Amino acid sequence: MNPSNFELDLLDFQGKPLELDFEAEGLSAAWLLDDVDAPLRVDEDETFYAELTAQLLGTTIHLDGHIEGGFYYRCGRCLEWRPFALDESVQFVLMSRPTWDENYGEEDEVVLQEEDLDVSYYEEEIIDLRPLLREAVLLELPTFPVCPDELSEACDTAYERVVGEETLEENEENSIDLRWSKLRDIELGDDDA
Repeated sequence: MNPSNFELDLLDFQGKPLELDFEAEGLSAAWLLDDVDAPLRVDEDETFYAELTAQLLGTTIHLDGHIEGGFYYRCGRCLEWRPFALDESVQFVLMSRPTWDENYGEEDEVVLQEEDLDVSYYEEEIIDLRPLLREAVLLELPTFPVCPDELSEACDTAYERVVGEETLEENEENSIDLRWSKLRDIELGDDDA
């Protein structure tokens, strides 16, 4: 099995669980963040790992395992790049398309239970696991990234450098939160119109 192709071949199942190990070194893991409009990037000095156990029960595949890798995010306050170490357990359930349709596709409105949220379907004998792994990574990365508490002093210093001391003092005097400053540029029309 090629550890960099992130694929599962149904023909590999021989009545027992499969141990799957995948990896992508440095920038070859950039697909994890493709088309993400956020200040995130892959750590080019780290390797992304996915270790999964796959079990086939009927036509349903249960995947349990672990993912880890290195990433960077840009702090929304000081604009400095900070490392983020991803180290998480993952679980996925893949149903064959006919089983999926039988369970979820017949009704116009389906009430999902918690265990249904990680259920996807497959249609081919070779399953690309990258979309599942990408989703798991994106759900774990910070949504509104800021520096951790232990870097608050460095964050404050960088923030002051980015904003400028004069602007910072003026904003503090006028109680202006910079995140709302662009609203001051909005021109409102006349009330008479």
